[in-house]
Amino acid sequence: MIRNFFKVALRNITRQKAFSAINIFGFAIGLAVCMIISFYVYDDLSYDRFHERSNDIYRLLTKDTSVEDLMYGITSGPLVAGMKEGVPEVLAATRVSNNGRDNIRRADIEQEEDAEQIHTFTLIADTDFFDVFDFKILAGNSETPLKDPNGIYLTPEKAEHVFGDDDPIGKPVDFMEIDGAYVAGIVEQPPTNSSVFYECIVPFRLDWNPIWWDSWRNVALTGYVLLSPDADLPSVKQKIIDYAADNGFAAIWQPQLQKLVNVHLDSGNLRFDTMNFGKGDRSKVISTGIIALFVLFIASINFINLSSARAAKRAKEVGMRKIIGSGRKDLILQFLGESLLITYFAMIIALAIFEISIPHLNEFMHQQTSIDLIRNPHIFLAILGAVTLVGLLAGFYPALIISGFKTLSVLKGSFHTSKSGKILRRILVVGQFTISISLISAVFIVKSQIDYLNNIDIGYNRENVVDLPFQNGEHLQAYQEKVRQLPGIESIGMINSLPGGTLQKFQVFPEGEKTEDGAMFDKIQIDSGLIPTLKMELVYGENFNVDMGEANIDNVIINETALRYAGWEGDPTGKTIRIQRENDTQETKTVIGVVKDFNFTTTRRMINPMFLDYSEENFAFLVRINEHQSDTFLAAVEDIYHEFYPEANFRATYLDDVYNFQFRQDQAFASFIAGFSIIAIIISCLGLLGLSSYMTEQRTKEIGIRKVLGSSVMQIVKLLSVDFTRWVVLANFIAWPLTWYAMNLWLNEFVYRMNINVGIFLISGLAVIVIALLTIGVQTVRAANANPVKSLMYE
Repeated sequence: MIRNFFKVALRNITRQKAFSAINIFGFAIGLAVCMIISFYVYDDLSYDRFHERSNDIYRLLTKDTSVEDLMYGITSGPLVAGMKEGVPEVLAATRVSNNGRDNIRRADIEQEEDAEQIHTFTLIADTDFFDVFDFKILAGNSETPLKDPNGIYLTPEKAEHVFGDDDPIGKPVDFMEIDGAYVAGIVEQPPTNSSVFYECIVPFRLDWNPIWWDSWRNVALTGYVLLSPDADLPSVKQKIIDYAADNGFAAIWQPQLQKLVNVHLDSGNLRFDTMNFGKGDRSKVISTGIIALFVLFIASINFINLSSARAAKRAKEVGMRKIIGSGRKDLILQFLGESLLITYFAMIIALAIFEISIPHLNEFMHQQTSIDLIRNPHIFLAILGAVTLVGLLAGFYPALIISGFKTLSVLKGSFHTSKSGKILRRILVVGQFTISISLISAVFIVKSQIDYLNNIDIGYNRENVVDLPFQNGEHLQAYQEKVRQLPGIESIGMINSLPGGTLQKFQVFPEGEKTEDGAMFDKIQIDSGLIPTLKMELVYGENFNVDMGEANIDNVIINETALRYAGWEGDPTGKTIRIQRENDTQETKTVIGVVKDFNFTTTRRMINPMFLDYSEENFAFLVRINEHQSDTFLAAVEDIYHEFYPEANFRATYLDDVYNFQFRQDQAFASFIAGFSIIAIIISCLGLLGLSSYMTEQRTKEIGIRKVLGSSVMQIVKLLSVDFTRWVVLANFIAWPLTWYAMNLWLNEFVYRMNINVGIFLISGLAVIVIALLTIGVQTVRAANANPVKSLMYE
């Protein structure tokens, strides 16, 4: 019997080629898209869960109580170091610092002076690092890791890069100016879903940075703690807060705990989040997960819709089967078997698309995620379960309805599809297009918001400003002077941070401050040329004096937000602020000006109180050029640069590009939604094409009669199209308020946000209506042009 079911199922699939192709490929594309999106969602949700005790590991954060909702991803070194003694529930605590990229060379063999320097990403960690985390030491000293200040640990890949096939254990290296540095061990490479990343781990040494790392009043390190499994989290939090307060932690700071498994996705608003590699965004992960379900839902609706619609064509077959003895159970099994066979065909195609697409998507998204379905059977079983459920739903409904009709009425041709079936199909089509319209509208809104941010007044002018490379030292002044002589130069300025970067924060006490805690101010270091270069507006006072040089260090310029915080009325020039420095001393400076508020971090945050300090040694060398000179300017600067620094690489960046870099994730997200919106519309239109084909076929005789009675082609096309148009228009009215609500939630993340324009909904709705009409137009025009004689002879 099973063999017969299978044979009949294959025969029906091949007999209705167009219907089968639409069903199989429509569902396969939807399933493949869902699998691809789910793959990346799964990867994001799995971050840091490979640690056996991942649910008991927490990262220490610092809450700045002087500014609402401001959190730092760093903490105080002594707080972490004393945690085991101060809080009984803490089993281990480790101090970690991201040292960025360093150069490493083997020192056991003679090398040329100009031999290639190998770059390695370095982590500085104390002895509790391997007690908190499950990273395995594969070779070397695993008994007392990180105890010897000269013993470093390399990953296998980096060790091979440095030493080739030689055994690296015990071998000396030239690294970070550590006298007697050697390879103490090989540590496993962190997986791609780890927020803690390294290629080399170096023992923690306080003497490298005692002012920042050994002060209760400074937060400069990342701290992790391992709690006992039965620890009461609220109680532990309070003990940590009390322990910090009792030992001199700044009163405006409050320690907080963040679960390690939440670090990857829940750190979007953290500042100084230096230990979070591959940082994600939970709201985007949830959104993409919902999109995956939407696409699968659309594909499933198509499949169920078309299957139930086409089932009516087989009414006479059902009647004949009943006459020769088939029971209702047999008929239901036959329909279910055919439906499952089609879905399993689609699943095989979807798996093929998935396997082919992932490497290309990884390359496009700069990721290295991979998944082995054989080693992760639960994932394959989830896919199989979803496919089976869709197949059962698609086969069960028509099988149950048709198998229940009387044999005589079916064979006489008096069988008609039920009204409830038509209503269900219309509801499903409306649901499909509601989702498609919502996705298209969301794409327009995201892109409009990014355009809005690119054009708002952020307090400075970034157009035609170039960030040029330079090196502090004896050649800097001569290099600057030579650049200044180039034609087209309007002004030159120095600054210690570029837009979108993390700013330093200092505890500041304005003159007349009534509280003991003061407030945390952002700090930017500039020279006298920066304000005119960025065309910032001075509200009060004056800029740093170019002729005073280093004498400017006794003065500061503040922003309007700082002026409001201080409560000073009118022009504040001449007033003073006290700045808490790293070594627990205070420095008094005189305010010489107030600059109009400008946003230099991210448009998702409010502008904080800020002071601009004077310095001639900075990170960025900014030049404003005449827009007509941009083509020749960079080539000329490169020549000058290599005169002074012949071995260095020249890399210049326009400030506009630096500013726009902060929106790269939002732009990628918009492109992501746009791509899958197009796929969702294609799948919806495939279903609409199949459904319109079926409904046109059902009304073949009616079309023939209308043509005989004088109806024109346009009248018939209008008659056949009006029903579908109604459904798509209804979908618009459902999609618009839902999208408006959802996108407003996203826009509320921005300090500067656009108001949603009604035109966005009208354009997206009209686009979908046009696409839908073009899709069904192929079928309706063909039906309207058919020979009425053949139409009347139909059936």
